[in-house]
Formats: sequence, C-alpha cells, structure tokens
Amino acid sequence: MDRVVDNLSKVMYSEGRNGLDIAELWISAVIAGLIETQNARALDPNAVPTWGPETTPHFAARRVIARLLDAGWRPPDADCLNLTDSPKDNL
Repeated sequence: MDRVVDNLSKVMYSEGRNGLDIAELWISAVIAGLIETQNARALDPNAVPTWGPETTPHFAARRVIARLLDAGWRPPDADCLNLTDSPKDNL
C-alpha cells in the first residue's frame, strides 16, 4: 500500500476491498463523468468546466490510467511484454 497515493483508494483497501473492486469503481466513475459531461455540453458548450476542455474517450482513458496508478496499480514488468496470449506457450 506504500504506492497508493489516492486517499479514497487507501480507505477502500483498508475496508477490505481488492484492487479489482477499486479499479471497477474508478473506471465506471470516469466513464459516467465523461457521458454526463458530453450530454451537458451538447446543451451548453460551457457546462462542467472542471472536467477540462477535452471530452473524448482517449482523454477519459488517460484519466482512468491516472486513477489506477494513484490507487497503486503498476504496468507489467518488461519481461511480461514479450509473452504470448496463451499461457501454455509461455511455460
């Protein structure tokens, strides 16, 4: 938990939630925020200024990755990147 910088994620870990529960929460929250922001800006282009100027899936994906990193997730090590998709091929 020393890599977790997000206080809400720290609380969720301390309550017994696992990393997948926390990831699901952050991903669904960012997607919901993106949809709500896009809908609001369809009516008023100046709506939801705190979201930022960009309301694209790519920007939302970057937000998700940032949240997961803040929650302690890390990319796989370089050794994993050369493995095939089939576990039996990697033995």
